[in-house]
Amino acid sequence: VPQGFNLLYTPRYAVLVKQSEILSGQSGPLANPNWGFVAMKFGLFILASWAEKDASAQSRIYGEALEQIQYAEELGFDSVWIAEHHSSRYGIFPSLMPILTHVAAKTKTIRIGGGVSVLPFYNPIYLAEESAMLDLLSDGRLDFGVGRGSADYEYGNFKIDFESRNQRFQEVLDIILGLWTTSGFSYHGEYYQVDDITIAPTPLQKPHPPVCLAVSRTAASIDVAISRDLPILTSFFTPEEDNLSLFRLYGERCAAAGKTPQFDQSPYFRFVHLAEDEKEAKEYPREALTWVRDLSGYRKTLTHVDEINVDLDEWRRVRPEAPPAYEWELENNTYFGTPDQCVQWIRTLQNEHNVGYFGASMSFGPMEHSKVMRSMELFGKEVMPKFK
Repeated sequence: VPQGFNLLYTPRYAVLVKQSEILSGQSGPLANPNWGFVAMKFGLFILASWAEKDASAQSRIYGEALEQIQYAEELGFDSVWIAEHHSSRYGIFPSLMPILTHVAAKTKTIRIGGGVSVLPFYNPIYLAEESAMLDLLSDGRLDFGVGRGSADYEYGNFKIDFESRNQRFQEVLDIILGLWTTSGFSYHGEYYQVDDITIAPTPLQKPHPPVCLAVSRTAASIDVAISRDLPILTSFFTPEEDNLSLFRLYGERCAAAGKTPQFDQSPYFRFVHLAEDEKEAKEYPREALTWVRDLSGYRKTLTHVDEINVDLDEWRRVRPEAPPAYEWELENNTYFGTPDQCVQWIRTLQNEHNVGYFGASMSFGPMEHSKVMRSMELFGKEVMPKFK
């Protein structure tokens, strides 16, 4: 390798890149065609929102989520990511290892991501064992997404001090990584202690399954990812400009630390809905996205209990601040349009912002299953092939 250059490894290619360009994060290999072709990866994000009043709909929601995952594999998506939420209508998967294990049994090739396990809510020994077992059962397809969580009321319901989440997160992750890789592992933290433990089974992937860190709008989570040499995972719920700022900050902080940013391993998620007709693509998700935003506004006011029985109409009447208008969302925050438009939006992310891994949240709120499946079909057959 010539002086001043690095080989950047992706799942499919090794690309010769100037070190200064890698570290800056401003014009990396994904942005410069002279450095060679790097294939974009694609993921599907599953929320499993429960908008109906009747709890009997929950079984149908689970079934539809599984159908979407299996169709994503058929279409050639690289991965699926599933969200963890507690006492929530926004998403009704409260524990990821059981549902990810079920997905592993129903699929063969697609990678299976936790998006994300909220580490302070878990016993680290138990989660290390369950995730290792999942990695074996899935034949090494686990992507272990981790985060601190941001819902005050979830911490309140678990009777865990919200202000302790940063330290708890660090300790649980330390223990899981230690148990995955070390026999007779011991650890003594402020909240968790482990003495001379060896787990069985251990993960199939070596040294362990890929770990991806959910990042917020602050620099602190970026610094944690860099200090641990982890790729980052951004949220489709975060405004687009904030997400792009996180990617820029990640590149800058990697440069300052002398490390290579793992853009091709960092999923960049957005709300996505596609249709042949642009007007239909933009108008159909209005009800669903409005439901998501309104429910989120209510959730932010809670410090305990839940939002299961909330009257959203009443909340809309009394809330102190309205969310952004839907038209603003269309212009600034969502990828609702035709397949050709979506290709251009993702191409811009690839060329101008070093995004090498795009994730689509296509089923949210009261979206009809048939509409979601058609949107997925358009994405898989008319968008993804343009980047492979």
